[in-house]
Amino acid sequence: MRVRDAAMVVAGCLVLLSGCGGGNSGGASPLDAGQAEAVLPDAAALPGWKASLEPVAYTLKKAKEMGVGECHDAAGQDSCAQVRFFGVAAFHQENEPDISFIVQTYRDEDTARAAYGTVWKAWKRWVPEARTVSAGNIGDQRDAVAGLSSSIVKGSKGLMIQTRVGSVIMMSMAEAGPHTGMADSYMNRFADVFAQRAGQAEAGERPSAGMTASAR
Repeated sequence: MRVRDAAMVVAGCLVLLSGCGGGNSGGASPLDAGQAEAVLPDAAALPGWKASLEPVAYTLKKAKEMGVGECHDAAGQDSCAQVRFFGVAAFHQENEPDISFIVQTYRDEDTARAAYGTVWKAWKRWVPEARTVSAGNIGDQRDAVAGLSSSIVKGSKGLMIQTRVGSVIMMSMAEAGPHTGMADSYMNRFADVFAQRAGQAEAGERPSAGMTASAR
């Protein structure tokens, strides 16, 4: 999970966002870059959390060039195959796990549905000692695993939830050190907000779903 490592790369390049596409008030599928970026939770959606990496979304080619587009192989299949826009965001809070989000958008729902299994196979193996956990009833499709963090330090913990809403596939991830508690269900509430925001974008609305301060 190298999302947090991309923060410094992106920080000096945010000015380029204006050339990556704006919002589409018509809400027609597929989503454009501005809509993909808006799907990602921001500081307003996560009260009390500070951005390690502000939400950004680019064409897949641009995301790779800037070091934020992360693709993996699953039995010879590319987790980024047919992705139109790739976006990332990451947040931190004192005494809480580090959390990060990835969005991949596709030209239509059928393409996203067909890609879902490959994306999950490619990403879940990056959670060491992964075991299946419940993600509740989020989105049109959902899967989740818990294991060690990417540091592989004994007592650490990593969580990953993948969900799909229409033509959008999302990953919600968290990593905690040995002294930071994190339940298997910790990311469910974040993934649910993420999925709601995707649904709003698919409906042509400006994503506004977020968590209340009391829900942290």
